[in-house]
Amino acid sequence: MGYKNVKVFADGFPGWESIPTNVIGVETGYVKKQIDSKAQVAIIDSRPKRAKYDKGHIPGAISIPDSEFEALKGNLPQDKGIPLIFYCEGYT
Repeated sequence: MGYKNVKVFADGFPGWESIPTNVIGVETGYVKKQIDSKAQVAIIDSRPKRAKYDKGHIPGAISIPDSEFEALKGNLPQDKGIPLIFYCEGYT
């Protein structure tokens, strides 16, 4: 993917979450606004493709099921300045 300085974040998610500039989640209204304004953003559907994505997804969303992320990560935008919004249905 072009990242050369990848490391494990030692403090885990709680530590990452405590950094004020990190975004944990966004509301559906924010996502709709990004779509409506045609903002440069990539929306990634991380649900199983056949069982969920194929039955309905946000228009324009890229299907990268979490279980296939390693194999499909090349489908992410090459421009690392484009924000990524991942969505799923939680534990299904």
